[in-house]
Amino acid sequence: MLRSISNSLIAKPHDARVDLLIRSGFLCLRRIADYFGIDYDPDPRPDDPISVTRREFNLLCVELEAAGVPLKPDRDQAWRDFAGWRVNYDVVLITLCALFQAPYAPWSSDRSVAPYRVRILRRGRRRGPARRSAGPPAREA
Repeated sequence: MLRSISNSLIAKPHDARVDLLIRSGFLCLRRIADYFGIDYDPDPRPDDPISVTRREFNLLCVELEAAGVPLKPDRDQAWRDFAGWRVNYDVVLITLCALFQAPYAPWSSDRSVAPYRVRILRRGRRRGPARRSAGPPAREA
């Protein structure tokens, strides 16, 4: 999450490696979601809703400015960029934080449940290939 904020908001030269880092992170989260049967949109639109509000984003901008962090001048574009990244992992992150009772962290475990998008865990269905549970090998009769 920190990288998506940094990439979209902080005034610094673009580094494509950060894009790859964010993408690999949300793909990993999705693999975990697949394993636990957490439902998510595999192809969200960049303007789909996220659990972080624009107001929260603006408050972060004020805090960073007060700390002397150089920010990009176009806050509307910075918000669109941030939300466009966040939408890829928002539901999975919030659901996993609630499922595992993650320690408090702003913009993740403080959401407890994002009621507008989080769905009940699917029982018996998985997105990925079938997985065999760990344990001793099956005995032959």
